[in-house]
Amino acid sequence: MHALWFMILALAVLAIAYRYYSAFLAARVLVLDDARRTPAHERNDGQNYHPTSRWVLFGHHFAAITGAGPLVGPVLAAQFGFLPGYSWILIGVVLGGAVHDLVMLTASVRRGGRSLAEIARDELGPGVGAVAGVAILFIVVIALAGLGRVVVGALAESAWGVFTIGASIPIALAMGLFIYKVRGGSSQGVREATAVGVLLLLVCVVFGKQVQDSSLGQMLQLSETTITLLIAAYGFVASVLPVWMLLCPRDYLSSYMKIGTIALLVLGIVLVNPVIEMPLVNAVGAGTIAVDGEVFPAVVRGSLFPFVFITIACGAISGFHALIASGTTPKMIDKESDIRPIGYGAMLMEGLVGITALLAATALPPADYFAINTDPKIAVVADAKGGLAPSQAALAALDPVMTAEDRRRLGLTEGQSATAAAEKTLKLSEVLRLSNGSLAALGFHADPGSVHASELSVADFKRLGVKVEDLPTLAEATDEVIAARTGGAVSLAVGMARVFSGLPGMRTLLDYWYHFAIMFEALFILTTIDTGTRVGRFLLQEFLGRFHRKLGDPSWLPGAVLSSLVIVAGWSYFILTGSIATIWPMFGIANQLLASVALAVGTTIVLKEGRRPAYAWVTLGPLLFVGTTTLTAGFRSLVEVYVPMTRDPATATMGVVNTVVTATLLTCVLAIVVMSARKWRELLRARAAA
Repeated sequence: MHALWFMILALAVLAIAYRYYSAFLAARVLVLDDARRTPAHERNDGQNYHPTSRWVLFGHHFAAITGAGPLVGPVLAAQFGFLPGYSWILIGVVLGGAVHDLVMLTASVRRGGRSLAEIARDELGPGVGAVAGVAILFIVVIALAGLGRVVVGALAESAWGVFTIGASIPIALAMGLFIYKVRGGSSQGVREATAVGVLLLLVCVVFGKQVQDSSLGQMLQLSETTITLLIAAYGFVASVLPVWMLLCPRDYLSSYMKIGTIALLVLGIVLVNPVIEMPLVNAVGAGTIAVDGEVFPAVVRGSLFPFVFITIACGAISGFHALIASGTTPKMIDKESDIRPIGYGAMLMEGLVGITALLAATALPPADYFAINTDPKIAVVADAKGGLAPSQAALAALDPVMTAEDRRRLGLTEGQSATAAAEKTLKLSEVLRLSNGSLAALGFHADPGSVHASELSVADFKRLGVKVEDLPTLAEATDEVIAARTGGAVSLAVGMARVFSGLPGMRTLLDYWYHFAIMFEALFILTTIDTGTRVGRFLLQEFLGRFHRKLGDPSWLPGAVLSSLVIVAGWSYFILTGSIATIWPMFGIANQLLASVALAVGTTIVLKEGRRPAYAWVTLGPLLFVGTTTLTAGFRSLVEVYVPMTRDPATATMGVVNTVVTATLLTCVLAIVVMSARKWRELLRARAAA
């Protein structure tokens, strides 16, 4: 089973959908009209409201909506097999996700660029608006935590990735200042800044290897905690600065990298035509996945239905997009005809991202896919499954070579013998971060003089009880430890690098392609972090403005600073205390619940303003499916995952937080849908009476 025909089918479906279905929605259902003045012209303040070129704004919007979801969701959902994810992405993006984005962007543009919560309040009443506001604030925080957790996992201990991503920030600042202060926002200035910015970013990728191998590289090998705090600082600054200075140019810059890389990946898949190694459908057990007779630990918990839809998340439909479509983007729309390519077109592009990510990930051997995306516990002294040392006595070989960091990982105090750790278990990620001196002393194939364990063999992993196929070769080629790097980003980068290195003349450049892919993924995610934080700040300020008018002014700096700090603190907490296994399902549920809220509001608007009541099915149909699957997944997650977490002292606090947040979201969304249905009945009766 090869990837070529699946890629051609996807491209054909997306092209036909844009040409015909989006045209029907724009002309018949929404009746887009350039004669209407947009908020960017009516309220131009140079800060948040700013008329922007269609292509620059497409870049910002695409960069803002296309975060970790379409990259990571399909990769994590690959555990269910290739076919479920592929089918849902294509169907969901055409009939659900792109419709959702187009309707919400139009609604916000015609209402002064107001947020989803405020639109819900106006269309459905103050009660619904209040409930929607609470739900949306919860969802923003959870969504940003889910997206941020992925980039933290990808950049941890990777000096090459940290250097490249860090360099993109001053490059974007320089672009913004050049375009708007030197060139006065002219098209020529945009072209000049784009050419130089993209070139500089590529130079940073190429020279990142030299930086990693230098003394500076040691300083840039940052822990997950440090990276989380740095991302939080970036999100705060990007939320407060004017949109033209950092947010828009950085999103625009990254959109070129994103679209260019996706185009190259599509071309690579067509030319290389890799074999899809993952079966069409896998057997799902209780915490396990069976693939051709081999049993692996599950990447994310849950059965095929409904959890494949929750795991895919943004690649098919994303409630987070409603925040962007009623946040930064509508405040910069130049004319209504721009809404169709930006609203519907950008979401189709995101669907293509999801398809390419799925194809790249499923081209990995299943054993390597699960070895990268799971982090099983390894016995310090080998049991029937395997372990670090063959016996307690063998652990004594560590005593003369252990570093202070090794002792910390093994839970030993100063002077305590390694044999005291005989009864312990370590996560695979911790084992692979032991010094190479310690691993070599225990008989593993690791060079004591090397920095990390990228030389382990298939036999070494078998000894640990982990099944692998090509992973040791890939680890050596990428010069990174890639096993037990959960979150989907690393396995996707490996899959992309394998496709790119299969192109003519590229076989020896797999390490560059891998780190290019990591940079590409991190750019996707950080552009969602900065825009999402700003949108969250707008939402919080709208809410606080009801109690203190000045706090509701988005251009008032003290209010912007306070609101940004609250949003950043919220999503940082979830990243620091959770794992991808706990955060991503909750993110998926929250994200799809928000899509249900937006579709409910959209259905109300179409019933109220549309030419025909039947047109409401364009949003009501997706709402019925997405709402049903998401509410089912949310209830099952509460019963099967989060409530049991509260009974374990080690996870009790996180379990309580997850339970309360998920239960609150489910209750709010149910209330919104019920109140929306009442409003629909009133509107239909009024139409019938007229």
